[in-house]
Amino acid sequence: MREVPATRVGRRHVFFVAGYDPMTVDGHHRIFLRELKRFGTVWRAATRCRDAGPVETPTGALWRSEAEGPGWRTSTTFEILAWDDLARADMGRPVRSHLRGSLWAIVDMVTSGTLLAYFRTSRRYGFFFLFTYLLLLAFWAAAVAAGFGVAHGLAPHLGAVAAGLCGVVVALATGLLLMRWPGRRFRLRQSLDLAEFSVDFARGRLPEVDARVTAFAGRLRAVEAAAGREGVDEIVIAGHSLGAMHAVSTVAAALDQDPAFGTRVRVRILTLGSTTAKFALHPAGARLRAAAQRVADAPQIGWVEVQSRDDIVSFYKVNPVTLERATFAEPQLAVGDFAQRPLLRHVPVREMVSAATYRRFFFDVMRRHCQCFLASDIRAPHDFYAYVCGPFAFDVLAAHLHALCAYMAPDGTPLPAALDAGGRLMTLPDQPPS
Repeated sequence: MREVPATRVGRRHVFFVAGYDPMTVDGHHRIFLRELKRFGTVWRAATRCRDAGPVETPTGALWRSEAEGPGWRTSTTFEILAWDDLARADMGRPVRSHLRGSLWAIVDMVTSGTLLAYFRTSRRYGFFFLFTYLLLLAFWAAAVAAGFGVAHGLAPHLGAVAAGLCGVVVALATGLLLMRWPGRRFRLRQSLDLAEFSVDFARGRLPEVDARVTAFAGRLRAVEAAAGREGVDEIVIAGHSLGAMHAVSTVAAALDQDPAFGTRVRVRILTLGSTTAKFALHPAGARLRAAAQRVADAPQIGWVEVQSRDDIVSFYKVNPVTLERATFAEPQLAVGDFAQRPLLRHVPVREMVSAATYRRFFFDVMRRHCQCFLASDIRAPHDFYAYVCGPFAFDVLAAHLHALCAYMAPDGTPLPAALDAGGRLMTLPDQPPS
């Protein structure tokens, strides 16, 4: 039996890159406060946020929090790498611009072979992608049918021309009403905008997004360079959905700017509900494929990707670097073993929350998609806030499928640990504690 190396964290800096979402940093701060409290309740820890509101940074905002339990205490700086303004501007265009862009996006996806690549790589995601357009078609087909019915009914009374004009007005009004509701419930407009954004991003038509990623990389480098003198034990860059691609691209840019990035302090990436393949599978996405490979080739960067079969919005069982069928990691690995790059973990959303909670949002696919960056309401195999403010190092959590469940006693006390000859923690139970 070997002595355990340092596996605890006293201070960490977490960067978070959200997906294609107009939510402001104030919105993210409110979510953080709610989820931090939930984490403390579930894991029997005292938690608090030291900042009443977001503190502005050159690339977004940050706030500081603390968590404390029996025998441990952590301090976390949680920083948003913000690009919500770009998403909001993109979503705020006129309706005709959205419809025109959506048409060109689907034409591009079909003619470039990208849609076929989606089905070949992940049939589930291919159907999800098509669902947006089928729903759009169904809405406007219903609108046209309503308009035709009105025109047909009014023709004997108003004449063909006047009845036809009334039918057109009814069709347009019905279509716009359906786009607003129930389209809003299905987030139809956001999905259509995202499809157009995806094509433009893959083809390099969004220089403002590329500039933002470059700025993010500069911010990462500044924090990493100062980490040693500020007592930071590790830096975690987390990206959700489309933000996973931005997180990977940001780290790749930081490595290009400074090949020693990540050697002065542990730098780890956590991608959640990733849609990286959405862009990398496009024939024009060579630079995005290169960014993922650049990060995977950097030995000093540890990378974990959490996937779930319950999340149809992301690519399940797809390696974001090779874009081939994924091989998930063994349940238990040696601490710090990132030979599989990235290290892929499969955790169903239904195992991240209680059965009652899962039933409540079962039909809300976007809520399921977002659970991976929220706290769990039970002790679960995956809890994002274990990486944010838990007592164990990222490498320790990554080494076991059950993560914090495997290292924490029911009363919130960290379990004593020892390593076997293979570097695996010997105190881990086969199943997480209840």
